[in-house]
Amino acid sequence: MRLAFLAAIALSLTACATAPADHGSRSRLLYIAATKAPCTNGVMKTECFRYREEATDAWQLTYVPIEGFDWQPGNEYLLKITEVHAKEAPGDASRVTWHVDKVVEQHPVN
Repeated sequence: MRLAFLAAIALSLTACATAPADHGSRSRLLYIAATKAPCTNGVMKTECFRYREEATDAWQLTYVPIEGFDWQPGNEYLLKITEVHAKEAPGDASRVTWHVDKVVEQHPVN
């Protein structure tokens, strides 16, 4: 019995050590607005990016961090991103991150 228990623990630790860091990803094209909007993430008040998937869609707020993005106010962007879903994340972190693959378009908004 004890040997079976130790074998099960060893197998689960091996599986954890070889598991990939992400649980899945997909590519997306997103428009990012020229201004951020006030939002609340739990008890913390902050400013969030506004995004949409089609040029005619309404803007939506996102709490998702955009890694590799040098946002400048007053510019609207079209980004090709990879959305990564982490299997596990710390309690205060998002399980989803967006990684910029390419800035497809950038133009100032008056």
